[in-house]
Amino acid sequence: MRKVLAIVLLMIVVLCGIAEAAVFRSFPADGVCTGDYVRYRSRPGTNSKILGRLFEGDEVTVLSEVRVKGQRWYEIYDPNDGDRTVWVAGQYISPVEY
Repeated sequence: MRKVLAIVLLMIVVLCGIAEAAVFRSFPADGVCTGDYVRYRSRPGTNSKILGRLFEGDEVTVLSEVRVKGQRWYEIYDPNDGDRTVWVAGQYISPVEY
């Protein structure tokens, strides 16, 4: 039983380390959308106006990060209008690994 508990705890530690590794360390940074049909918005938060969608594999430039109600949001250049910025939920954007 102790062996099983030790393995489960080790898996939790490893998974937490992997999740932390997906966080951006500096900005601007290259990112990639990991979800499909992901909404991007005028401001960070689910109540903000939806301006468009990202698809899995879309590459973006991440400019900054904020937290709203415990959720991470990334500011990116609008894929359809590079002169403005929009916001996307952080759970759908990961750093590009070269």
